[in-house]
Amino acid sequence: MHLDKNRSAICGKIASRFVKAALGTALLFGVSGVAMAQNMVVRSTGPSASSYPAGKKMANDAKVTLKAQDQVTILTKSGTRVLKGPGTYSLAQGGGSASSASGRLSSFINNRGSSRARTGAVRSAVSAAVETPSNPNLWFLDVTKGGKFCVADANALVLWRPDYTGSATASIVEPANGNVTELAWRQGSALKAWPKDALPVTDGANYRLLGSSVSQSVEVNFVVLQNQPTDLDDAASMLIENGCDGQLDLLVETLNANSGEPADQG
Repeated sequence: MHLDKNRSAICGKIASRFVKAALGTALLFGVSGVAMAQNMVVRSTGPSASSYPAGKKMANDAKVTLKAQDQVTILTKSGTRVLKGPGTYSLAQGGGSASSASGRLSSFINNRGSSRARTGAVRSAVSAAVETPSNPNLWFLDVTKGGKFCVADANALVLWRPDYTGSATASIVEPANGNVTELAWRQGSALKAWPKDALPVTDGANYRLLGSSVSQSVEVNFVVLQNQPTDLDDAASMLIENGCDGQLDLLVETLNANSGEPADQG
C-alpha cells in the first residue's frame, strides 16, 4: 500500500510539473504569438481593395488572393511585402527583408525632437538625397503637403521643406481669424521648429501653409496622438486609424526603399 501511495505521489508531482511546464510554454509562445503572428495591410489598390483594407491584420498562415490590377502592401515583422495580382499568395512563404530593424528606419520613426531642428543636425540626412529629397522623418510636417497630419509630440513639431538650396519663407494662416505668422529658413536649412508659442498645436486645429517656393497653399488638420507609437506596428496602426494618409504613404515608400525586395507577382 505504501509503495502504491508513493508511486501515486511521485506520478502526481510529475504530472503537476508537466502541466505547469506546458502552461508556461503556452503562455510564452501562445500569448506572444498573438502579438507577433500578425501581418498588417498598409496599402491596397485594385478590384480587391475592399477585401484587404489598410489596417487589416492577418495570421502568418493566411492566404491572399488577388485579381488583375490588384496591389497590396503588407507590413510583416521583417519588413514589407508587396503582392501584385492576379495570383494567390501564402504569407508563410517568402516575404521581405529585415528593413524595420535598420538604424535609419528607427530614426525615421522615433526621432521627434525639435531641438535638432534648431541646431540643423538633421541636414546631413537630407543632403544625402539632393536630387530627389525625401522627408527624413515620419513626424516632420512637409510644408508642400496638406491633409490630416498626426502629431506624435505637440511640443516638438518640426516643419520640413523639400527645396532647401536657398533661403525661403512660409506663411501660416489661421483660417478662423485670418492671422498670419511668418517663418524664415536660412540657405541650406531644411528644418524649422513650429512656432508653438504663437500657434499652439492642438487636436483638430487647422492651418493653411504657403511657402515662398511653392505654387499654392495647403491646408493641414492636426491630429494629436494621445499615445506616442513605440514601434513600426504602432506607428502604422495609428496613421491608418486617424486617416493620416500622407504620412502613411511616406512610411510605405520609406519601407519599400529600405527593403530592396521586388514585388511578388502572379
